[in-house]
Amino acid sequence: MAESFCRVAEDLVRAGSGEALLWEGCELFTHFQPLYSARRHACIGYEALVRARDAAGQAITPPALFAEAFANGQGVQLDWICRALHLRNFARLDPGDRKLYLNVHPEAAVQDSGSAAEFGDLVRFYGLVPRRVCVEILEDGCADEPLLRKVVAAYRALGCSIAMDDFGLGRSNFDRIVSLRPDLVKLDRSIISRAVGDETARRLLPGIVELLHEAGSHVAVEGVECAEEALAALDAGADELQGHYFAMPAATLQAEGFGSSVMVRLARMRGAPVGVRIAG
Repeated sequence: MAESFCRVAEDLVRAGSGEALLWEGCELFTHFQPLYSARRHACIGYEALVRARDAAGQAITPPALFAEAFANGQGVQLDWICRALHLRNFARLDPGDRKLYLNVHPEAAVQDSGSAAEFGDLVRFYGLVPRRVCVEILEDGCADEPLLRKVVAAYRALGCSIAMDDFGLGRSNFDRIVSLRPDLVKLDRSIISRAVGDETARRLLPGIVELLHEAGSHVAVEGVECAEEALAALDAGADELQGHYFAMPAATLQAEGFGSSVMVRLARMRGAPVGVRIAG
C-alpha cells in the first residue's frame, strides 16, 4: 500500500509545475522554518510546513486540511503528497549541508510497514540522502503502536534520524519516547509559554529536558516568540530552538544570519561563551 501512495504522490508532484500543487480543489505549497543550535548558534536545518489555499484563495490551516482528508479516507495519501512536495521544493533551494525535517502522521507511518524503502527512494530521487532527513512523527494517536515502532526502526535503518513533534500537546506521553527512542523531541509551544507565565512551570522545565536527555534524545523548543521564552529554553538546557523570534516560515530558505545573530546575543546575555558558528 505504501508503494502505491508513494508512486501516486511522486507522479502528482512530477506532473505539476512551479512550487505549488493542486490537490482536491486546494493549492498546496511549502514553507520552511529554520532550527538553530544552542551550542553552535547556527541554523542546522529546516522544517517543511504545508500551507494550503482553497479555490477561493482562502487559507486552510494544516490541522483543518488533514482532519478533512482523514475524514474522507485521504489522509495517508495527503501525507505522502506533502512529503514529495516538500522534497521537491527543498531540492530547488538546497544549500547542501542542512537537514530537512519532514512531518509524518503516525497513521501514515504505519502504512509504510514493509515498504519504508520506498520513502528512501523518494528522498534520493530528489537529490538528498536519508541521513539529511529527519522524520518528525506527529504527536497524534496511532492504532498500532508496536507497528509504529517497527516502521520508525525501518526509517532509522535507511539512515534517517527520528524526531517526536509537538511533545506536550494532546496525548503526549513518555511511553512513546521509550518505545521509539527518538533522536530529537520537540517541545510544543504551550510548554515554553507556560514556563514564562508560571514560576512553577518554569522550575519544572529543566527537569523535563533532563529526563528527555537521559532517555537519549536531544531537545528542541519550538514556537519561541520572544527573548524571554528563548532564555527560558536555554536555561532549561534545550539543544535547539525554533520559532518566529528567529525566523518566520517562508517559501524560500531565508538568510540565516539574523537568527544566528539572535542566538549569539542570547548567549552573551546569559554570559555563555560564544562558539564558532558552523553548520551541521
